Amino acid sequence: MSRLRAGVFGCGSDAVWSAARIRAQAATELAGCELAAAADTDPAALRAFGATTGVDLLVDSFEALLRTGIDFVILAGPPDERAEQVAAAVDQGVHCLTHAPLAPDAAAADAMVAAAEAAGLKLGVIARGQDDPVFEQIRQMIAADWLGGVVHVQALAGRDDLLRVPPELEDPRIRRLASGTPLLHLGAHHVHLATWLTGRQAVSATAATGSGFLPLPADGIVATVVRRGGVLCTHTASHLLVADQVAIHGTDGFVRVAGDRLLMRGRDEFRGEAFDYLVPGSEQGLNRADFAAAAERAAPALELHTRFGRWIDDRDDFPCPGEQAAADMRLLDAIERAATSERTEAV
Repeated sequence: MSRLRAGVFGCGSDAVWSAARIRAQAATELAGCELAAAADTDPAALRAFGATTGVDLLVDSFEALLRTGIDFVILAGPPDERAEQVAAAVDQGVHCLTHAPLAPDAAAADAMVAAAEAAGLKLGVIARGQDDPVFEQIRQMIAADWLGGVVHVQALAGRDDLLRVPPELEDPRIRRLASGTPLLHLGAHHVHLATWLTGRQAVSATAATGSGFLPLPADGIVATVVRRGGVLCTHTASHLLVADQVAIHGTDGFVRVAGDRLLMRGRDEFRGEAFDYLVPGSEQGLNRADFAAAAERAAPALELHTRFGRWIDDRDDFPCPGEQAAADMRLLDAIERAATSERTEAV
């Protein structure tokens, strides 16, 4: 199969992350796409992206990007622009892959999914963690009943750039974060991970926020989500700390991932592609360095940009298709309503 040509719009950190993933995949036998073009309305950001990534076809508008002959576009800019961008891409027959969150709200997400479906085009969301051999193996362990019935998921996401570099008047970061909760901006990928790992859709949500440190509606949020089967999830997101942690608890064990550290206890021995758990009932701790070679071998098949290309060609599935991302957006909407109403909100 020939490589699909990808273009990226929005040349910030998400776009640089995508470029690095595609470039790393280029040396593997599963390489199925190349980053052929990039666009941003900010000339300085566009030049910096080109210098960092080596992409030399740089254009100054989304419309010009669609005219470069790309097969799919990676939407790495602000979520509130995406409904219009997806509509334009679909009109040109271009598939769309977005960074999480898919959209600013569920209504926009549903419109994007409907537009792509009507045109027979693919729409997917990059949820970080779904390309990680550790989380892929945890998903398999949960499916194998390794920790018994899932009863609780905990997730903590944080980034403190606003705290460390205080915003000035008219700071674009503040404008971008003024609507939506910190969970939408910092922890949407954890919401997608919880759905993917448990296989359970959300039913209801409650939430509480804290404020006072930053000129934002909320500095942080804690949300409690009830999923089908009574599975409880707690999602915390904050602009006051740095964290990316996920834990899944079951009736017979647990697994916790925090940075490069993995801690687990399960009911059965499990030998996996990334790591092994050998002594049932015992607590085992691993550093990623302990199984780095195995994880590196497993990683190419999970890389999300190449996998999206295979999905376009109907040669693979995709872990966060637009329909599921839109369902998770309905949960994020319910959390935002709950933070305001201080009541339990149905999803």
